[in-house]
Amino acid sequence: MAPKRPETKLASSASKPPHRKLARLPDTQKISKRPLFHPPVAGPRTGSTTEKVIYVSASSPFISTIKRVRAYLSHIESRAAGPITLANGTSKRMSQKVINSSIEDGIEKARGGGEGRGKGEEVMLKATGKAIERLLGVALFFQGEEGVKVEVRTGSVGAVDDVVEKKSGAETGESQVRRTSCLEVAVRLA
Repeated sequence: MAPKRPETKLASSASKPPHRKLARLPDTQKISKRPLFHPPVAGPRTGSTTEKVIYVSASSPFISTIKRVRAYLSHIESRAAGPITLANGTSKRMSQKVINSSIEDGIEKARGGGEGRGKGEEVMLKATGKAIERLLGVALFFQGEEGVKVEVRTGSVGAVDDVVEKKSGAETGESQVRRTSCLEVAVRLA
């Protein structure tokens, strides 16, 4: 007879209630899936306070997604650099040394010196379901790039499904919430 092992519980299982499966539907009903809701996508030139989110689907082209992220990052970098002033205000003709030092200061500020490059701004890419594989490919691409930091987070999102009759297609008025996996990739300037 083998000795019994003491039962150990994980800390996370004690804080969360166990996941319950949805009730089985009768044969006369089926599920109609609604699209996931998300806020509208912000333009690349929006301010630093606006969250930059790109939603990736299974049919999103890889290169187009890469170009969209690069466009957001270039606008973040230009905002972080700010205006580069070459005039010192004392004379109209400045020495080459003063011009070079002003340019170097601006480049250093844009690369991470001073207040920080991008000041914590990031481009968030999100995907669910079949699109997770596409998003992982994009994340791997940016991990190989220089000057970019990539952070991957997993989670789940609540999706609402309607219950409808099979033959008539009429809604029964019931809705179910199911959880679907979600992947978030944050790309920021290093």
